[in-house]
Amino acid sequence: MKRAGLPAHVHGEAVRKAFQEARPAGLTLHQLVLATKRSPSQVWTGIRLLRRVAVKEGLPPVTHNRRPGFQLSEEPGVRIAYERAIFRAELHRIANFTAGFVAPHARRTPDDEWARLVPEQLGGVKATLEVLTRIEC
Repeated sequence: MKRAGLPAHVHGEAVRKAFQEARPAGLTLHQLVLATKRSPSQVWTGIRLLRRVAVKEGLPPVTHNRRPGFQLSEEPGVRIAYERAIFRAELHRIANFTAGFVAPHARRTPDDEWARLVPEQLGGVKATLEVLTRIEC
């Protein structure tokens, strides 16, 4: 029989406390594991919960950067850098999906309405993400 673990809000509270103690510095996943005395999986559960409830609880969002790691930051520059990184990752994913799957499908079935619609719509999404990754504020 599988043993029930702690609820997500318990892990989220432990992660939040670790962030507040480290503030303004960030923490790597390994540092969060050590600070919270939780497994990496439990730390990720806490991070996911914090990302969902941060606005309701008046917390800044959980961001991630390679240098400082995960952090709760009020700094607009940190937030914008995180948003741009997410946009770049999604742009890369969509470009790979389009080139590797959607485009060959469209070439094989040129009379299919779906095969014509998807590349056109994804082209618009790609263009928007490209703009969002280039804008300097």
